[in-house]
Amino acid sequence: MKIEVIAVGNEVVYGYTVNTNASFMARELEKYGAEVCYHTSIRDRKEDIFNALDVAKNRVDTIILCGGLGPTKDDLTKEMVCEYYNLEMEKNKEALDELKDFFRRMQKEMLETNFKQIYLPIGSHLLINRNGTAPGCVFEADGNMVALFPGPPRELKPMFNDFIEQHIVPQLDKRCITEEVRLLGIGESQIASEIDDLLGVFEEVEVAPYLGEGYVSIRIKGYGTDKDTIEKNIDYYKNQISTRLKQYVIGDTKKVIEEVVYEYLLEKSLTISTAESCTGGLLASRLINNNGASNIFNEGFITYSNQSKINILGVKKETLDSFGAVSYEVANEMALGVMKKTGADIGISITGIAGPTGETAEKPVGLIYIGIATKHKCVSIKVNLYGTRNEIRKLATAYALQNLLKILQNTQEEL
Repeated sequence: MKIEVIAVGNEVVYGYTVNTNASFMARELEKYGAEVCYHTSIRDRKEDIFNALDVAKNRVDTIILCGGLGPTKDDLTKEMVCEYYNLEMEKNKEALDELKDFFRRMQKEMLETNFKQIYLPIGSHLLINRNGTAPGCVFEADGNMVALFPGPPRELKPMFNDFIEQHIVPQLDKRCITEEVRLLGIGESQIASEIDDLLGVFEEVEVAPYLGEGYVSIRIKGYGTDKDTIEKNIDYYKNQISTRLKQYVIGDTKKVIEEVVYEYLLEKSLTISTAESCTGGLLASRLINNNGASNIFNEGFITYSNQSKINILGVKKETLDSFGAVSYEVANEMALGVMKKTGADIGISITGIAGPTGETAEKPVGLIYIGIATKHKCVSIKVNLYGTRNEIRKLATAYALQNLLKILQNTQEEL
């Protein structure tokens, strides 16, 4: 199956909106073995839509358009697609019921302009939008499957997964499942030397590393007709990789690292508190991403200035004067201080230089110290990172979670 994704919107073409929908849809389709061959972006204009369809229908099996399904005059996609394929539209009762229910949940009055959105091509299948007012639809025309989706990602994403299961998977001769093992603190060359025998194209399995945003992902793609067999093949490689590179693993397709940390803390009935300087609350935010975070998270402090480290966490002035805020010693005292102040079982701290200014000859931009304190010990970890200010802050948070996970995994005795 060959697919073309067409993004419709002046804001996309003119560069005001980044087309994240295209990458999301391509990734999701690739997981099942459906190949996205072309990405196209066009303006909200009849001639652009017609020209794009002229090209797409002759080179792919399935055409997916996103954007231009809103209630305003410039939202032309559905009307122009129907005109192109000479299709009539009719009021869709299920779409109307869903739209009324949406406004009821939002406690808002439905406007007359919204009625434009419930008209769909005759014979099309409704794609329900539970997060907005624009329903999608899918239909067959001139030998192509054509699907229409709204532009906002928060609306498109849940609709798209339903579309794949209902309309794409049944048409595939072979099924494809893709899983990932995400790694931090190891480069591609070291990965190759550690697991070279597991990388490559094998019978019904492909394994290859890819660079993600601040991490390396080992992507395992399995092919076949039987789902259980595909998953068994994938699990073999996934388990081998996770075992050999255990110290670098920060998550996989199903779980990100903060979820794994949460599960360990919950299992061990442990609570945690955070003390952050350069990361400004990112670590606390990652931990609170978990539903039920109140079971394991006590409190979080952003102690950016030296005085706040003294006043809130009890860091000694002498320590700051002797070693500076970015040091093993201060990271330790921050972690111990937040643990004692909040009564948590674990205190974790981050202090560093995110840049672009603030470096010295001894302490460059990207120097980060992470402190982790328990009732029986306290350790500090030094990492040197590079990137923009925000990239360094995000990486520092990831390294803090990674080192916390190592301690939780490797400690048999009571923390």
